[in-house]
Amino acid sequence: MVIKIQKKIGNRKKIQYKSYKFILTPEDIKKADKFDDSLMRSLKKLEQKIVSQKLISKNGKKKDPLLVWYLIGTQINKFLKKNKKYLSASDEDFFWEYLNGRSNILQKTNPEGKISKSRNDFKTASLLAKYLYSQLEKVGSWGLWREIITYRPITQDKRLLDWVINNLIDKPRTRDGARPLLKNVAKRFKRIETSILSDGELLKKLRDITNYV
Repeated sequence: MVIKIQKKIGNRKKIQYKSYKFILTPEDIKKADKFDDSLMRSLKKLEQKIVSQKLISKNGKKKDPLLVWYLIGTQINKFLKKNKKYLSASDEDFFWEYLNGRSNILQKTNPEGKISKSRNDFKTASLLAKYLYSQLEKVGSWGLWREIITYRPITQDKRLLDWVINNLIDKPRTRDGARPLLKNVAKRFKRIETSILSDGELLKKLRDITNYV
């Protein structure tokens, strides 16, 4: 798979074609352009929808950031499902990089330099859109969710993220208030291969953490 990356450098636009393939053929470039056109149409359609609903202004100011990013994530997931044959897992990082800076409405400030996956708002939105919006609201703001997702050990096992969600619903906290819990969970599981743990074993370790938070 090949992804077309567009970046602004000053007043100029730089176009790159990225892939783990060593040699790109004209057919690869043609497919990348087609994929790019399709995704841009999808993003434009989403822009029109959320602007018409007055959820976001034309200069990118979001009325409800969590709802807007949830809608963005939902649209991205629909697009990925439709194009799953084209987008390979090995090239997925290029896809998330591609999204940064492609819409001045959806993303008011274009990030400079490479953004890690845990800090990529589009990838975060895609992950959150797999949950019910009512759940996300009960946990807290978009700012709190961005904080949660930055802790990679928590997102590497869905059971950990589900546990954090339930904990923050049962005991609501601010972004600052949730940080000690998130740090302790991430620290506890940083070097543990959680896939080998049973649900009971995982829960026991999590309960041990809550005794100190």
